[in-house]
Amino acid sequence: MSEQPRIEFLIERDGLPQATDWVHRTMHIYRRAVLTRGHFARTHPYRHRFIIAYLEFRRWLRTGSTARPA
Repeated sequence: MSEQPRIEFLIERDGLPQATDWVHRTMHIYRRAVLTRGHFARTHPYRHRFIIAYLEFRRWLRTGSTARPA
């Protein structure tokens, strides 16, 4: 599942700056969850999903967060 629809929804609802803040916060939460012993995000199949989402967020911050149509 792609994170793009969630990000687009937040941009429409709250604006780009707030969506960008949400992406930063969510990245931190997902990373911490995957690295925390005993957290379900560390187990199969969740670990893979959390990591993929984290990487999608990183890519969006590098490209999509600045490339908005006028």
